[in-house]
Amino acid sequence: MKAVSFQLPNTTFQRSLICIALASASFGYVANVAAQQELRVLEEIVVTARRREENLQEVPVAVTAMGEDYLRNQNITELNDLGTQVPSLRVSNGGTSTNEPVISIRGQRPTDSTLGLDAAIPIYFADIVMTPSFGTNLGMYDLSNVQVLKGPQGTLFGRNSTGGALLITPKRPGTELGGYFEGKVGDFNLVSAEGAVDIPVNDNLQFRLSGRKVTRDGYQENVRSDLVNEDFWDEDSEALRLGVNFETDGFSNLLTLDWGQNDMFSRVPVPAAYNSSTNLGFLIGAFYTQDGVNLAQQAVDEQAARDDAFKIATDVLGKDKIENTVVANVTEVELTADLSFKNIFGYRNVEWNRANDADGTALPMFGSETGGLVPTFNPDEISSESEQFSDEIQLVGSAFDYAMDWIVGGYVYEMKGSQTGLVQIIAAPSPSTFSIFQSAPEGDVKNTAAGLFGEGTYNFSDQLSWTVGLRYSSDKREVTTKYRTAIGNIAALTCAVSDENGVLLPDDNCARTESETYSSPTWRTSLNYKPAEGHLLYGSISTGYRAGGINLRGFDNETLQPFDEETVITYEIGHKADWRIATVPVRSNLAIYWQDYKDIQKSQSTTAGTGFGVVTVNAAKATIAGLEFDIVASVTDNLTMSFAYSYVDAGYDEWISDQGWDKEVDLSDSDFVYIPEQTATVSVNYYLPIDPSFGDLSLSASGYWQTEMTTDETAVVYDEQAAVQNWTAENLAIAKSVSEVDGYTVFNLRADWRSVMGSAFDVALYANNVTDEEYVAGGLNVIDSLGWTAFTYGAPRTVGASVRYSF
Repeated sequence: MKAVSFQLPNTTFQRSLICIALASASFGYVANVAAQQELRVLEEIVVTARRREENLQEVPVAVTAMGEDYLRNQNITELNDLGTQVPSLRVSNGGTSTNEPVISIRGQRPTDSTLGLDAAIPIYFADIVMTPSFGTNLGMYDLSNVQVLKGPQGTLFGRNSTGGALLITPKRPGTELGGYFEGKVGDFNLVSAEGAVDIPVNDNLQFRLSGRKVTRDGYQENVRSDLVNEDFWDEDSEALRLGVNFETDGFSNLLTLDWGQNDMFSRVPVPAAYNSSTNLGFLIGAFYTQDGVNLAQQAVDEQAARDDAFKIATDVLGKDKIENTVVANVTEVELTADLSFKNIFGYRNVEWNRANDADGTALPMFGSETGGLVPTFNPDEISSESEQFSDEIQLVGSAFDYAMDWIVGGYVYEMKGSQTGLVQIIAAPSPSTFSIFQSAPEGDVKNTAAGLFGEGTYNFSDQLSWTVGLRYSSDKREVTTKYRTAIGNIAALTCAVSDENGVLLPDDNCARTESETYSSPTWRTSLNYKPAEGHLLYGSISTGYRAGGINLRGFDNETLQPFDEETVITYEIGHKADWRIATVPVRSNLAIYWQDYKDIQKSQSTTAGTGFGVVTVNAAKATIAGLEFDIVASVTDNLTMSFAYSYVDAGYDEWISDQGWDKEVDLSDSDFVYIPEQTATVSVNYYLPIDPSFGDLSLSASGYWQTEMTTDETAVVYDEQAAVQNWTAENLAIAKSVSEVDGYTVFNLRADWRSVMGSAFDVALYANNVTDEEYVAGGLNVIDSLGWTAFTYGAPRTVGASVRYSF
């Protein structure tokens, strides 16, 4: 299907002027309707972006908030669904697992998600930061709201971040006995059951118990007949949550216990291109040539002939099982009329076992160990486990006769994790011949952090206020690497870690520990002005910091060299407004930003050592400029329409890289990977005018559109590398063909019949990705260094129905 496209003015400044004009035009409509009575209004949205409940339209921060009804109407049941709803937000996955979400906001996207690497956009669940991001997809049910905060965060939150924060808030126990049960069925044999019940003991103590169970067949059909008949990318998840709320005069305590697990067959990437002219690409061709046929190229050609991302061949029956446990306890004490104390304690444990195929073919190349062309039904698993504790203390108050609101706090955090397992780089056609294996990575990490933060807003008048925030962060990273390799067969596995003098460590003591500390002050200031009722203009400057670290995949002095922290300074102006066009209530939000982004942490491939490697380095400098605009209008009593748009211009200004080539290359002016320049979302919701005794019947439709994405920063030097590495014209054309993926458009439809015939039942029908668009969501493109490209795709068309009973 051909993607919809349109052209905007040529510069960010021109685009900004247009959006400011559209938003500011609202001032002319307010006076014209001030005297009208009984006008429709848009519901107020309450957010906690500044750690207290406030009207979204009065907060001088770029925030997108989605309440319980919105999440349900848009059929948002997992983190991936958020990427089509929020300007500048993208949700993809690390590698082949849907249990490893990768969050990007305003172009800031981590290129790796190992245990020792902080996220640019941390995910908070019940006020507890979730590190690492593994398993955070399991809590997307029975929610009060989801909030997306954009730009550096830290002067109000326990963890500092450079790109933003994603806040997931479960529903609080209610004061009346009640709840719901919802059953859902759909294609791919989807069966889902979800429910919750509030159990109030008295006015002081309430419980809420909720849970969900989902089973679904895989989206990807296995076409390899000699591998057991299983489809990949399925779901078999279950979750359980208990909320306990206790309140008395001046005191409250909310305890949340959350558990979830998912046991699935791993998604398989789709091979897209092979380049035999690189060092490892040549080695692949040498290994997998039989009777004069290059089997690697044949596998790519066969996938292209299938022309279907959901029909794949693989050599691994990949498994992916994750279990996530969270304890969150929030205690609040009202000390005086204008001073309160809050303590947020968090504990999290996550265990993850997986085996996957990273190359997406029936050849035993990148992925879990198989040992040869014979498929493996129970491959050796990669196993990781982490445990974290955190505690945050806040004092929240007012001063100067409530002219100033302030918050100060402190935060401590510790996470310990470990990972074991092997991957194969190349396994020759039979286990007895030459093969390469390596750790995946293997070792232990210990991350600790502490921070002091504060922020205050002084109101000079009802119209003008000034916000200032400051934070000091301290982090320590400790890594013990146990990197092992084997050349020949897996029985030859030996230690590949060397000491400070370059001497290999013995196999029975294969462990080297390195540590590094980091610290930095960050700050935020914002000038806020309300020129008229329902309007807010603000200008802010904020800084962000993300701790550096040590490469868990390292094995010698060079690869274990610590990488530096990254920093960002963001300049932003915004306009929020509630206004009217005649009698139509309209809400708009506009933000224009410019980010100076330095020492960006980049994980990149290398052929150092015995095989495929990944190292983390600091790219020098980048600039990200963009704007976000969203608008919603209650056109009639029955019709609501919304539109959201984002423009992100993210590119490197300075970056000299050594990415496994013979010399350093200049990657300045390259684009950020998997970041579309433009995205837009349109949604329409219409309530049919029927007799209320029949219930409420509504129809909704939404469409998401985005432009093309770069998949490899090194595409800017393909021509140069072609000459250095003796690529043929065909090799160069292949590399360029996968350096960018097309834009796409996805449509969703839903029909809801609430209070069916005046009963307590709700019925819904839905269809996601109605046109069955095949679109690339992420992937691995190392065509220039390792000679391979494989992409992961978004979900195909799905249809389903649900019945919900509320009591």
